[in-house]
Amino acid sequence: MWTDMRLALRIAGRAAQVAERAFRAGEFGVRLKEDGSEVTPADLEVEDLVRRLLAEAVPEDGVAGEERPERVGTSGRRWLVDPISGTADFVAGRPTYSVDLALENALAVSAMPSLGITMAAGRGIGCRIFRGEKEEVARVSSRDKVDGARVCLHGKRKPTLEQCVVVDGSTSVLDLITGRVDAVIAAGAGLDEFDMACLPVLVEEAGGRVTVVEEDVVLATNGVLHDAFLALLVARPGVEPGTPGL
Repeated sequence: MWTDMRLALRIAGRAAQVAERAFRAGEFGVRLKEDGSEVTPADLEVEDLVRRLLAEAVPEDGVAGEERPERVGTSGRRWLVDPISGTADFVAGRPTYSVDLALENALAVSAMPSLGITMAAGRGIGCRIFRGEKEEVARVSSRDKVDGARVCLHGKRKPTLEQCVVVDGSTSVLDLITGRVDAVIAAGAGLDEFDMACLPVLVEEAGGRVTVVEEDVVLATNGVLHDAFLALLVARPGVEPGTPGL
């Protein structure tokens, strides 16, 4: 696991440098894909770099990315690449985008180069935050009451949580795994497997829980409050509980 983690950190670090150069230069060149989502030349350049570096280091592994056709491997292992997660933030000049790389269900690295922060986690080895040369262990909060809980909401179907404090969600995953918020809910946000590639490993290795409540409703919490928030979501008509994790 540590060998894979070092590889993922190295590759994500190099890819993040490419993304950051384009971000600072304002070279976006946005176009719309068939599904209506935005893509930039930087997305393609970053993904191509990650694919090339993975092919050199682990040629038998499969690679699936958001912008290029999947390469099927022979090892049974599969890497997931979201070259620029948060493209809308990227093209709007907001520094909260990330470069995400995951070994499916095993490890996750999410680099936020404009903020100088990288989140990294692996099954059984915990979750860490790197801020330049500083490294810290990531842990979720210990809050055990829904009343007053700090929540980040994303998507078009945001639930009404009058007993909670809704806070800015621009760095919601980082805030959850460092204990600054207690729950993150995405409802109607149109998340795909690449958007979700890093979330379960990061959150669960920091002590939290993740549940896909339905196709486009995802709940991530500090774990202690998970069942209580899940009950609030399930109480909404048409929403049924899903499978914990991914």
